[in-house]
Amino acid sequence: MKKRIVVTGMGILSSIGNSVDSFAESLLNGVSGVKNIPGERFSTQSKVYRNDKACILDQSLYEDLLREDHTVLRATSIRAIEQAILASGLDLDNLDHRDIGLCVGTSVGSNFPFMKWVNNYLKDESTLQTLVTTPTITGAIAKRWDILGPVNTISTACAAGTNSIGRACDYLHSGRARYVIAGGVDVFTDHSFSGFNSLQAITKGRCKPFDRTRDGLVLGDSAAFFVLEDLEDARARNAPLYAEILGYSTLNEAYHPTAPNPDGSMAYRVMMEAVQYSGIRAADVQYINAHGTATKANDEMEYKAIKRFCGGNKVYVSSTKSMTGHTLGAAGSVELLATIVGMNKGFIPPTINMTDPMNQPGDENLVFVSEKGALQEYSMAISNSFGFAGNMASIVVKKI
Repeated sequence: MKKRIVVTGMGILSSIGNSVDSFAESLLNGVSGVKNIPGERFSTQSKVYRNDKACILDQSLYEDLLREDHTVLRATSIRAIEQAILASGLDLDNLDHRDIGLCVGTSVGSNFPFMKWVNNYLKDESTLQTLVTTPTITGAIAKRWDILGPVNTISTACAAGTNSIGRACDYLHSGRARYVIAGGVDVFTDHSFSGFNSLQAITKGRCKPFDRTRDGLVLGDSAAFFVLEDLEDARARNAPLYAEILGYSTLNEAYHPTAPNPDGSMAYRVMMEAVQYSGIRAADVQYINAHGTATKANDEMEYKAIKRFCGGNKVYVSSTKSMTGHTLGAAGSVELLATIVGMNKGFIPPTINMTDPMNQPGDENLVFVSEKGALQEYSMAISNSFGFAGNMASIVVKKI
């Protein structure tokens, strides 16, 4: 019999909340995390930049994290994981640490020390500094809690956060681990900001997923992590039960380095495989937390995929990236957390800034929730992640 995998703990740091409760309140009220990028992080004065804003962590918190850890991501992850472990009630001190696994999704990785080295070299070529190899983010997290089970770093672009949860489920189903800490982390740098800007993927104004006037995304900072375990174990220790992970699917559409296949066929396929693996029907899904980057290419193809997936059945759709920004390798875990929070609090997270939804005639069954959370119960949902290089993942969650 297939194990039933449940979420017993969650933790998050983000531009709209540094705890699950504050994050939930911001989601319900449609709060935007957009702020001006401070010069202390990097300069955005060049005229080549389409925008000078992003969904960033509070500057004082960012500076604290940077003082603790020159990669930033290790400290950011540890704080989110501490929340998740505390919420789960898991007593790590009294467990066999060989039973604990760790999966971390990221795309920025140790980009901070690398960019610091580059910038110092550009300022003074005569003092060529040695680029010091730093411990991996995942390795540092494992050391913090003496995790001796399977440990994995996943860097499948913007699908990494979802893939980390999927890999964790694999570990639990196979018996390689009894408890797994899984999630994603990214705090963007001038390197990632400049890269998306050069692709003309950064918005010139506001991020408007699934709006006819959309022109791009905003980047964001975040870490979101979960404690996952078997339902029987969780009930035996009277752990909180936030949601059940019914199943997931992942694939690569092998289409283009940055652009998705415009027909949405592989996005449709990964969603269908996820529900089939979960043992449910597409018609059972009540809410889809879309990848929804607000770029022309992504939203057009994802709309087609969702329309085909729903087949005329009513489903609520939103993109929480409009509030949190695109948090890159953390996006999938942030959006899964948003999906679970809404499921437990009884509201559909909204897409903000939407003024002209791209619904087509006859597609009234696709209900785009805008501006504020819709007070609507749901018990079955999908969260989508569609990344560069064709990386795609969908995950299905059910209310317990």
